[in-house]
Amino acid sequence: MTTIVLIAQLVVAFAILNVWTLRFGTATSWRGGEATNMKEEFAVCGLPDWFMLTVGFLKISLAALLVAGVWVPAFTMLGLYALIALS
Repeated sequence: MTTIVLIAQLVVAFAILNVWTLRFGTATSWRGGEATNMKEEFAVCGLPDWFMLTVGFLKISLAALLVAGVWVPAFTMLGLYALIALS
């Protein structure tokens, strides 16, 4: 069971990192409205740029804690808190 949890933790973390780093400025079929990048997607929802930056910072930070929680025993509980915060 522990292995499944660790794999799920890594999948979630790398999916978030992928969206907020590699695919940040590219069009995907999951973008809202007619948005072709993350900035336009937040604008479609009526949200300001600073909010996009805040959400991005939090998501990247929490995803990094998820990855750290897998390999650094001292961060295991931080990984759990990151999962809770992301959900």
